[in-house]
Formats: sequence, C-alpha cells, structure tokens
Amino acid sequence: MLFGTNKSLGGTRLLYVAFTCLLASGVLASAQSSNGTTANPEDVVSPSAVVRASYVAISGPPGQPLNLDRFRSLFLPQAQLVSVSVKDGRGQARAMTLQEFTDMVTSRIGRDGHIEHEIAQRVDVYGNIANVWSSYESRKTPDDPQVTRGINSIQLMNDGKRWWISGAQWQHETAESPIPAKYLSGAH
Repeated sequence: MLFGTNKSLGGTRLLYVAFTCLLASGVLASAQSSNGTTANPEDVVSPSAVVRASYVAISGPPGQPLNLDRFRSLFLPQAQLVSVSVKDGRGQARAMTLQEFTDMVTSRIGRDGHIEHEIAQRVDVYGNIANVWSSYESRKTPDDPQVTRGINSIQLMNDGKRWWISGAQWQHETAESPIPAKYLSGAH
C-alpha cells in the first residue's frame, strides 16, 4: 500500500531495505558461532552431520593447519569438552572450554598430525536435544600402526534453525575397558 508522493515511496523503500537487512542479519547470527564463524549449512543439518564435520575439522597430517574455525562453528559458546580417563581404578575428568580444547589441539595434536574417524554411531533424539554415541579410531598419520580407539558422547541441541554441540565427553578404550559391541555395530 502506497501513501503520498514519490518521497513517501522512497521512505517506504528505505524501510523495506532496512527491514530486509535486519531479517537477514538475524538469520546469519543464528548460524554463527561465538567467534563469529558461520557454519556450513550442510554441517549443521542433523546431529550426524555435525559429528561428521567435527571429525573432518580436527583431522589432518603433520604440519597441516586444522580447520578450527569450522570446528568452533559447530559449538555453542558455553560448550564444555571433557576428557575422561581412569587412574588407579578411578575415573578422572579434565574439563575444558572450547578455547582450551582448541589450544590443546593446536599445540599437541595439530603439530604431530591427527587422523580421526568414526567407526560406528548411535543417535538418540528427543525434541530439540540429541545425544550421539560415536565410536572412533585415531592415529597420527593414515598409515600409523598405533591406533587409539574410544567413544565420544556428544550432546547437541537444535534452536529451530540448526544443530549445535552443547557438550562432549570422551574416553579412550583400554584393555580393562574395551568398547562394548553395541557401540561397534553399524560401523561405517
């Protein structure tokens, strides 16, 4: 509906352009991580897609920079990452912020190389929350005979536009604590 002269039409166009920009910025902001990195839409379409993208982002041969911006774009700003280990028969946790985790990855894993991939996955979804049990194998290089296996438990939430990792914890497999068969079925 137009009122008045062409001067009003110019004001209406300006209002329309401003409103369109405001809507677009809201859409982009919902896809951005805490560091302003916009997630690849294919990376955040489902819990499984987020997990696949996380493995790709933190994998690379020695000397190759890891794609940590892509990795960060998958997480809520307040996400917590927890490495669980067993010492003297007791569980121990090392809790990290996303920044602490990426600092560790850069200083240790990225320098030496790190190839990690999923060997099986179980996904449980209820409403806007999900948990992915992801069994993995990792090594320094593709032909490294020393293989580390374990399980990631990754918690995600959907804000109506995309999936975000809200937290993750993992534990490496040991002789005393092998990966149960139910977390190895459906191997990729």
